[in-house]
Formats: sequence, structure tokens, C-alpha cells
Amino acid sequence: MSGDRTTPMPQPDWSQQGRSQDDQETIFSQDSPTPPTLPFEGSAPPRWEPDAGAGFRPGPPPPVVPPLPPTGGGPQYPEAPTGGGAQTVIMSQRPVPVFAWLILVDGPDRNAIGTVFPMRPDTTTVGRVPGNDITLRDPTCSAQHVRIRAEVQKGQEKEKERKTDFVLYDLGSRNGTFVGDRATYKNDESRRYRHLLQDGDYLLVGETTLAFKRL
Repeated sequence: MSGDRTTPMPQPDWSQQGRSQDDQETIFSQDSPTPPTLPFEGSAPPRWEPDAGAGFRPGPPPPVVPPLPPTGGGPQYPEAPTGGGAQTVIMSQRPVPVFAWLILVDGPDRNAIGTVFPMRPDTTTVGRVPGNDITLRDPTCSAQHVRIRAEVQKGQEKEKERKTDFVLYDLGSRNGTFVGDRATYKNDESRRYRHLLQDGDYLLVGETTLAFKRL
């Protein structure tokens, strides 16, 4: 006789017990095991579809969705015209640049000798008082002494290589305006009321001498 005095517990008859709701709904299929999950880099993992007799085969790859176009922040370009009737856009005509100067050569204002005054593309005024494009510190110069206007020669208004002339107009100055070459510009016969300036001309405005230069 065994020395074990533990009272054995009655064993339930599992064959007589009804199946639980969980046991009835949980069904394990040995024919369709779940494939292992593997990490993929750079692309989405393939999908698996059942294939009779071969276990599993990879399904079609996921559709490639193109990226959305950027919005805002970048340059916006006009849409290119389509069709055979596209026309070339004509560029607007640019103003002709002006390369001309007046250089102060001599005069009462010794500190200003050598000053270069660029000519304006329309009208340049010369006088004694502030407000002129070129102000001279010369008591013999009138308040508004000379006006030099950029003009286009007749017949060249529509030409691409049109030439701009600079025409001097005396504004009724008391001491007059004298224009000429270096040897004659101070002579009485060199007094001018209107004059087409040439490269290298000397101007006497009051007691101030200016030289005209252009390209």
C-alpha cells in the first residue's frame, strides 16, 4: 500500500462537456499557414495570395502613386503654348544707353577741377543754383545757364542703331555760352545759342570751362 494519503480530485469527463463558444468559432487550418513577416527596405512588402498546390505566390505589386507637384515658394512659369499656331513673343524695345560726360577743366572752384558729370538720357541742366543737374560754384554763371537735350536724328526714330545727339541751348544767360575747340572756344565768334555738341568740344559757361566727351 502506497504512503501517499492525498485525496485525489475527481477528474471531469471532458468528453461529456459541451464545446465553448470560443472553441466553436476558432478554426485552425493546416492548409493555409500565415506566412512570416519579413522587413523590406525601399519598397512595400509583397502581398501573398493562395495558390492551389503551390502553397503561396506573390501577388501584383502595389500601384505607384506619382508625387504631388510642389505648391508655392518656387518660380512660376507660364504654360507653353500647344499646337502649331504658337507664336514667338516679341521683346519690348530697350532704351538706347547714353555714354556722354561733361568734365570740369578750369574755373573759379579749384576743388572741382577734374569732376566728371554724366549726361542724363533726356535733358541735363547746368547752372549756379541747386536744383540743376550740374551745379557750378561760379558767380558769373547764371542761375539756369545751359540746357543740353538728347535728341534723335530725323529719319532714325525706328532704327535699331539710332544715334543720339546732344544739343546745347543757352537759356538767355547774361554772360553767354561759348563752344568750340580748345584754341577758339573763348573767342567772341564762338558764342552759341544752339549748338550740336561734338566729342571733344570745349564749353565756356561764365568763367568755368567744361569739356564734352562721348562714346
